[in-house]
Amino acid sequence: MAAPNPTRQKAAREGLGRLFVHPSSVFVIHYACESFNEAQGYASPRITAIALRNLGTGDTSSFSIHAEVELSRRRHDEVASLDAMEGAMLARFYDFVARNPYATFLHWNMRDEKFGFAAIAHRSGLLGVKPVAVHDSQKFDLSRAFGEIFGSNYVERPVIETLARNNGLSLSSFLSGLQEAQAFAQGQYYKVLQSVLCKVTIIAEVAQLASDRALVTDAGWWTLNGGQLREAYEMFWRNPVRAISGLVLGAGGAAFVLMMRLLS
Repeated sequence: MAAPNPTRQKAAREGLGRLFVHPSSVFVIHYACESFNEAQGYASPRITAIALRNLGTGDTSSFSIHAEVELSRRRHDEVASLDAMEGAMLARFYDFVARNPYATFLHWNMRDEKFGFAAIAHRSGLLGVKPVAVHDSQKFDLSRAFGEIFGSNYVERPVIETLARNNGLSLSSFLSGLQEAQAFAQGQYYKVLQSVLCKVTIIAEVAQLASDRALVTDAGWWTLNGGQLREAYEMFWRNPVRAISGLVLGAGGAAFVLMMRLLS
C-alpha cells in the first residue's frame, strides 16, 4: 500500500475539515442511472434518482423518476414516456441547485461525463432542461480526498460498501450501481431511490468519521504517518540547525501552554 504524499494529505485533511466549519451549507450528493453498457436508443444512460443530504442537519431532498410517476398519478406500467419523467425530475433538481447558489456539493467520484455533474447536465440538455452551473469550487470529491489521506487501496472494493461494513454503518436498501440499473429496468423505481438515499447517508457518515480521525480503514499507522516522518528526517539532514530550532521552539511553546493551564 503506497503511503500518502504528506503535502497532499495535509491539504486533503484541511479541505475535509473546512466542510465541517459550516456544514449546513454543504450537501452530500449521489445519483443512480441506467447501465452504462445497456443504454438503448440514446447515447447516454438515463438518470433515475438523485439524493442530496445536508451535512449539518441531515435533512435529505430527493428527485426521482419514482416520484414523478407518483405525481403523475399513473402506475409504472402506464408511463408512456420516461423521457418526460426524467426531464421533470431534472428540472426539479436544478431548481434546488438554483436555490442554493453558494452551496458546496460533497460527492463520491462524480467527475466526468460518464458519471458526474457533467453527465447530469448532458442528460438535461438532451431533454430540453437548462442546467444550472455547479462550479468546480463548489465541488468536493470525497473519494479523491480519501485517496490522498489514506493512500492507495486503503479498503477493498467496492469502497463505499466496504467502508460502511468496516465502520458498522447501515447498508439497509443499499444496491450496487449495477443492481440499481437492473432494478430500474424491472420497474422497481422505489428500490432505486431507497438505495441512493442509503448512499448519501453513508457518504455523510464516513466523511464525519474521517474528519474526526475515527474512520476504520486498512491503512496502518505507518501508512498514514510514514510520509510525514520521512519528510521530517529529510528536512533534518538538509538543515539540521533549522530543524533543531523548530523542535526547541515547539517544545518551549508546549511548555508555556502547559504552565498557563496549570496557573489558570
